[in-house]
Amino acid sequence: MSAISAADRFEIHELLARYWKAVDEGDLRGFAATFTEDGGLTNYTGTTTGRAALAQWLDDYGPSRAGNRHMSTNTTVTEVDGDTATVWSYMVVLAAFEPRTQTPHVAAYGRFNDTVVRVEGGWLFRERVMDEISLNAIDYPG
Repeated sequence: MSAISAADRFEIHELLARYWKAVDEGDLRGFAATFTEDGGLTNYTGTTTGRAALAQWLDDYGPSRAGNRHMSTNTTVTEVDGDTATVWSYMVVLAAFEPRTQTPHVAAYGRFNDTVVRVEGGWLFRERVMDEISLNAIDYPG
């Protein structure tokens, strides 16, 4: 294991922020671009691998995310080995389907264990694994 620079740590935090921004905005290309070409996501829907499949996953998941705002918290880089790092974080999802008229509430929370790799231009997810989730029973509109 080796130390990680503050700049690399910041870039990894920014990677998580770009990931959730793309999810909330339905940005299929932006979402897929946070992964390596062969990167994978494992969550309560199963495992999805490869950028094209990841973009399709987000497109399929889209209707259930309308009005949601995802956030990463307590993000910690736990191991670094050269250009590979292990990242641990909580996820919190706030939902408010009618902004300005509905009180936001916690729709879900969970935990991720990620493997990220340094590539030319920054850090990307090689593997994103949701290993814990709790979903509120929400009657999504539409």
